[in-house]
Amino acid sequence: MDYSKFYTPPEVAELLINQLRIPAPTKTVDICCGSCNLLNAVKKRWKKTELYGADIANCDVDNIHFLRIDGREYAAQHKGEFSLVVANPPFDSLEKKCEYPDIFRGAFKELKTSRLEVEMLLANLLMLEENGCLVIILPSSFVEAISYNKTRKLLAQNYYIRDVIKLADDTFGATHISSYALIVQNCKKKKYCTKLYMAKKSEQGYRTVLIDQVTKAKMEAGNWLNETCRSNKCSVDIKRGNISSAMFAEQGNPVLHTAKPAENWYPSIRYVSQKESVKVFAESGDIIVSRIGKSAGLWCVYKGEKALISDCLYCIKDPDGELLRRINGRTYNLPLKGVATRYITMNDFVAWAMG
Repeated sequence: MDYSKFYTPPEVAELLINQLRIPAPTKTVDICCGSCNLLNAVKKRWKKTELYGADIANCDVDNIHFLRIDGREYAAQHKGEFSLVVANPPFDSLEKKCEYPDIFRGAFKELKTSRLEVEMLLANLLMLEENGCLVIILPSSFVEAISYNKTRKLLAQNYYIRDVIKLADDTFGATHISSYALIVQNCKKKKYCTKLYMAKKSEQGYRTVLIDQVTKAKMEAGNWLNETCRSNKCSVDIKRGNISSAMFAEQGNPVLHTAKPAENWYPSIRYVSQKESVKVFAESGDIIVSRIGKSAGLWCVYKGEKALISDCLYCIKDPDGELLRRINGRTYNLPLKGVATRYITMNDFVAWAMG
């Protein structure tokens, strides 16, 4: 599937632009402008802003200063020039890292990434003037996955992340690409909370609903979402493991890890020698869920000694057995999320289990 051609629907573009609480921008740019729906939404709200666009494909839209060029190269040539930057960059993996070294500056100088959307994020940040604002759509893995933790930390430590907005899974049609929009300001706040919103669609159109707030300390630690999910419908406690595959060793303490898909799926065993300060253990009777990869959504009841679990698994404490009674004999069948790697969230599994 080509993830580079999913354009922002006009109603979603207007929702995001209307979410902004900023003065009228003098100059606005989109370096992966595509359909220009984001730029059009800006023009609809602020008539006098000058619009600039760049893309590797031709674009023939009135009132936009357009240049056919790779957006990363354009950004390197226009550092700090724009009060508003908007973007829905392509989500893709890269064969060559740091092809445009000029965008890896300052706090991001040592960042190594194989993801195009991360390079595009850095390019967009590069163009912000002081106190300028960025609106960018990114895959949900950027907000939720451990693999993006370092990038999230650097972003939160060096910019003010005002809003994080969870977009509907059908935002880009039947492809069910799970994504978020970030509103980022080029300044540092001594104390703030980031607001988490959910984009909701109704007969009247799209709107955002405030669902949570995250402290600056949690944002700067890369923990943008709660690690534990509790359901009000029954007494269950879900946690994700905190042992990454990079910690695996030839011998040491056993770690439950994901396994290949199978009819009677059960976690595999790995080992770790390090001692983690915060450990997530599975005990006999717990429900183990594979959260990522080809086995995402497969689950089993663990029968074994107390063991650590990897970050590829969720562990569910089900003390009264209510959850197991609900899911016994059932197979997880909700759409998987993610781009290159498919996955499910804690809330996905709870929603399916309680459905």
